[in-house]
Amino acid sequence: MTKRKALGSGLEALLSSRPSDDTKSKRKNNADSSTPQISSIPIHEITRNKNQPRQVFFNDALESMASSIKEMGQKVPILVRKKGDGYELIAGERRWRAMQSIQKQNIDAIVMDVTEKESALIAIVENVQREQLNSIEEAEALLKLNNEYNMTHDDIAKYTGKSRSHITNILRLNALSDYTKSQLVDGKIEMGHARAVLSLETSIQNTIIKQAVTKNLSVRAVEVLARNKKPTLPRSKKTKTQDTISLENKFSEYFAADVKIQHKTDGSGKIEVKYKSLEELEGIINKLQK
Repeated sequence: MTKRKALGSGLEALLSSRPSDDTKSKRKNNADSSTPQISSIPIHEITRNKNQPRQVFFNDALESMASSIKEMGQKVPILVRKKGDGYELIAGERRWRAMQSIQKQNIDAIVMDVTEKESALIAIVENVQREQLNSIEEAEALLKLNNEYNMTHDDIAKYTGKSRSHITNILRLNALSDYTKSQLVDGKIEMGHARAVLSLETSIQNTIIKQAVTKNLSVRAVEVLARNKKPTLPRSKKTKTQDTISLENKFSEYFAADVKIQHKTDGSGKIEVKYKSLEELEGIINKLQK
């Protein structure tokens, strides 16, 4: 059996979180057991988690899982939380979908007493840990943690067990145009192609990536095209101070966007925050209003 990866310290705390009230009452009758109680829940009472980061589910994999469950039974319970008169899925959507496909009425689940934020964290981190997300799904999921839940790159790294540099690099993929994202997800370009055009405007990104797809260009060829498209800026007489660079990095991390600071000797200057989509702009505005 494949050994499960160690989870981030933050997620471990959430997964060992307090059980729901129903589960608590069951534990009173079994005080010696530290294992979370598994309930059999009607499938139709469970709704999909809006924070589920995974958008692509392959039919072959679902059919294979459904066949396995039909033959061997459900081996691993899903995670849910109470919501209204029913339940909201936290983790285990593939199993939930597979059970529906073979018309099962009930599904084994662990009912957790968690907040919406904790539910989102578990849903996102569980997928990131199992490496079940494509790079764009992961980037958008981590951006949600950064924007909606005000988590820093360090916070996200702690909860996912990933390095801070990995988090920062993945978040940068949100600056890609929708077309470039779709080509990366579909496997028509590689990560290197996408990274080469990250700093370019949307229209230029699209032009270069369309060439890469139609002409089957290498990553090196795309890097050359991207360099030729970047505007040549006049060299400043004075380089930026380390303090200015440090501030740029802090602002860039906080807003999850490219931030440039121009500081003049007379004390004046300007801060430029770049965004690639309305969703990014909304996230930046939300940060400014906090």
